[in-house]
Amino acid sequence: MGWLVALFIAASRGLLRWAALVGAVVAFALPPFLVVNAWLGLLGNVGVLKPWLPLDIYSHGGAAWVLTLMLWPLPCLMCLGAFKRLTAEMLDAEPGLCGGALSRGLLLPMTLPAAWQSGLIVFALAFSNIAVPAILQVKVFPAQFWVQFSTSYDFALAWRYGWVLAALPLGLLLLLRGRPVAWPWESSGVPEEVLRGRLGQVLLGSVTTVAGLTIGLSVLLPLGHLLSDPRTWTDIWNTLRAGKQAVWSSFWFSAATATLVSALGLAAARWACLRLAWLLFFLPGVLLGVVLIFLLNRPGLGWIYGGPGIVLLTLGLRYFALGWEGTRLAKASMDADLQTVTDLAGLPWWQRWRHLFLPQAGPALAAVWYVVYLLCLWDTETVVLVVPPGGETLALRVFNLLHYGHHAQVNALCLILLLLAVLPLVAWALFRLLKKPAHV
Repeated sequence: MGWLVALFIAASRGLLRWAALVGAVVAFALPPFLVVNAWLGLLGNVGVLKPWLPLDIYSHGGAAWVLTLMLWPLPCLMCLGAFKRLTAEMLDAEPGLCGGALSRGLLLPMTLPAAWQSGLIVFALAFSNIAVPAILQVKVFPAQFWVQFSTSYDFALAWRYGWVLAALPLGLLLLLRGRPVAWPWESSGVPEEVLRGRLGQVLLGSVTTVAGLTIGLSVLLPLGHLLSDPRTWTDIWNTLRAGKQAVWSSFWFSAATATLVSALGLAAARWACLRLAWLLFFLPGVLLGVVLIFLLNRPGLGWIYGGPGIVLLTLGLRYFALGWEGTRLAKASMDADLQTVTDLAGLPWWQRWRHLFLPQAGPALAAVWYVVYLLCLWDTETVVLVVPPGGETLALRVFNLLHYGHHAQVNALCLILLLLAVLPLVAWALFRLLKKPAHV
């Protein structure tokens, strides 16, 4: 699915290309419980389509379907980066390759490494996800691990089975160690018209159909279900009044963690040994929570274990790798000549920050901050075991409501979460608007 959408994007141009790219990014950024809730409304026990489509969403197949709709953008973007390495010389070497022959003889082989890498990452992310299987009442190992520990707090049992959860991300890091990743922005590739001409009408029509269905099912359907439900709008004010503390906890936990992760990643960008932090990112969040409970639930550490500090620490450890890798890549993209000039001029660090780093790497650093902010905003499995009393987030509230079968006000909570997600973008747009000098 991701490979076909990537091929469609590579062969498209103009507004259609940007719409598909935005659709892929939005599909990857949507909260998991929003997607689950939409399909429960369609195929649940009282779903709208249940009389005509007797499919069981409360099954392993249903969980796999929802996770597919959530994670397809990752192989899409990685394969698109591989497609961007296609050159006119490669196509000219075999002028007779068109359509399916071009796909089998050139496109598939050149994207195979990206597809293999993205497949491993998707497998690890799907394996560590407990929100979707738990909501759909599907028994998977990480979800059962969470249920068993949350009911007994048996650390001996946790260590006995926790090594399985840790072995998968460790094996993933070993398999991906030293392998380069091609991203779409690194090269321009062949002109879209050339690739479209070589794909042929049949293959181009097929990938267009798949891309439209994929974006429609993973983006338009959940958002349409959310916005078209009357209860979303009738319940939003009562939900907001009843959950003011959860709204504030969600925002400040996410914003503070994103700021800390970005700052620490920038300070430690030169330490290559921190690449091991990716182990914590791919580690199931519940296992990370168990480890921190074991380490911090001790006399004298109540100031961090019993308050918001444990949430910030847990989220920071989970997503530090993103901040570190993002800031490292942002610094690596800076103009080396300008850095040499500032070194020779002997500029202090604050002037380098203002005149060199921010103009070149500022947008990338802001993107890293926003990605970490979104992940913390949607996070449930990392904080479900460590959240202090009174610190429940909106994501946890939605997860608990769906997990225990109470669907009232879920859409309103999801809408509030989406509003929190776009809040930094609105604030940045207003800042740019006010900063823009008035024309006389």
